[in-house]
Amino acid sequence: MMIALFGGGSVFFALLAFYSFITLRGERGEISNRISKWLSQQTVTKSWSDELVEKLDRLEMMKKLEPELEKASIPLRPAEYSLVVLLGAGIVAFALKMVFGAPTFISISLAMAAAPFGSKLFLRSRRKIYVQRIDGQLSEACRLLSSAARAGLSIPQGLELVVKELPPPIKNELSIVVREVQLGRDLEGALKDLLNRVNSKDMQVFVNALIIQRRAGGDLARVLSEMARTMEERKIIHQTIQAATAQSRYSAYMLPVVSLLVVFVLSKMMEGFDQLFTHPFGIIVLVIFVVLQVIGVLVVRKIADIRV
Repeated sequence: MMIALFGGGSVFFALLAFYSFITLRGERGEISNRISKWLSQQTVTKSWSDELVEKLDRLEMMKKLEPELEKASIPLRPAEYSLVVLLGAGIVAFALKMVFGAPTFISISLAMAAAPFGSKLFLRSRRKIYVQRIDGQLSEACRLLSSAARAGLSIPQGLELVVKELPPPIKNELSIVVREVQLGRDLEGALKDLLNRVNSKDMQVFVNALIIQRRAGGDLARVLSEMARTMEERKIIHQTIQAATAQSRYSAYMLPVVSLLVVFVLSKMMEGFDQLFTHPFGIIVLVIFVVLQVIGVLVVRKIADIRV
């Protein structure tokens, strides 16, 4: 029992440390940017770890990972994120070994096989949350742009107003558009890049409205005001549906947890349970168990995923 508590506690504190690492990493980035302004004229010697990270970042695999991290708004370099994923796989292997009594080779193999899938699900979840936060701020951005248009400001000037008034994450995305326009890029190209970074239906409507008004003209203030009202109504409907389907969505998360608890209890009550990880027939049963768990979670989430 003490081993189980120790393993569960290790997993919990590791996840807590991972969350704190990502949060503090963003704060460290802001602080280091301010410090670099004072040290810009001095030569800073890079540590061996920084040089190693830079070399790893040049790998083709890391270059493919970099845009995924940017889309998920994770303030880590590809090599650093990969190290965190490996650390998570090590924690999972340790938990399988200590809690369920799985052999070392099986524990490491399962953890390493699950690491890419876990990383992909994590990035997708972070990406979805990031886009939802931006969509939640679009209605207010439309109102500010509508007010700016009524005051006689141009679209770039209105976007500057939105950047000043609204908090992140939409502030960060629109500030990129404003900066590119100030450097001489055309507004349409900057808005299309924004749509590529934040690919959602609401953002697509927002960008297309600005591009069409830029090309053909029209009453932009009225259009943006109607868009803001429509987005607010959609947000209310979405929140109502989320509340109505909360039980089904939580069931999708509880399903694997309950199953793992049952496996843990059986491993402590039944003699020879470790053969599940060593005998060929036991490994087949284990693979079928994992596949059915994944299918069950996906089916429940699909049923509860009602889009507005």
